[in-house]
Formats: sequence, structure tokens, C-alpha cells
Amino acid sequence: MITKLATAKQHLNVSADKPNLILWVDDYPDNNIYPRKVLEVIGFSFELALSTQEAMSRFSTGKYAAIISDMGRAEGTREGYVLLEEIRKLDGNIPYFIYAVSGTNSREKLKRETERRGAQGTTDIAEELIEMIITHVQVS
Repeated sequence: MITKLATAKQHLNVSADKPNLILWVDDYPDNNIYPRKVLEVIGFSFELALSTQEAMSRFSTGKYAAIISDMGRAEGTREGYVLLEEIRKLDGNIPYFIYAVSGTNSREKLKRETERRGAQGTTDIAEELIEMIITHVQVS
């Protein structure tokens, strides 16, 4: 992982068209401090949103390299998909990841559904999320 982080940091391509800013949507953002800190080391920064409505407001006014969302929020248990559908109406290309706890029985089902809906991936493991970001976002 350390080697991948060093390589990713060297190849991070930040420009006006590809900002290094990630929109992270989660009603409990303190649960995500570790992966945010690791991604900050390689050059990403974050804006946090606590709800789908707040995320859509931020998305309409900013340029983001990617979106990371939890699945369930106060608005609903599948709010990560609700946000994904709204984002895809506006932008079919921005990398979108769901970072949420899933039971072992539903992990593969959740991954298939997430991909079918147009996201780049889903996981409940911080290291796996970091790898997905490195793979899909601004790394040449």
C-alpha cells in the first residue's frame, strides 16, 4: 500500500479540468477520518456533505474529481443510490464510490448492483476504497 501511495502521489494530475477535490457524503463523517487522511497524503482534499440535498447543492457549484457516499442516511436506507441517480442525470462520467458497511452475505450483491447503477465500486474496507480511488481518479 505504501508503494502505491507514493506512486499515486507522483502521478496525481491536478488541473482546472481535473481538480483534486472529492465530495464525501456521509451523515457521520467522523467514521471516515482514516481514509480521508490517507488520501490527503497523496494530494486529495475533501468537501463534506451530510445529506443528499447538501451534496446536490455542493455538486451544482463545484468541480469534483470524485464522489464518495455512504449508503444509508437519515433520509433513507438506500440514499447512496438516490444520490447516484441524481448525479448521473447531471454527469455520467464522474467517479462515484459507495463506502458503507455491508454484511458478508450481501457484499457481492451490493457490488453488482452498484456497478449496474453506474458507480465505480463499493466497499466497506478503507484500504480497498483507497485503492479504488487511486485506480479510478486522476492517476495516470
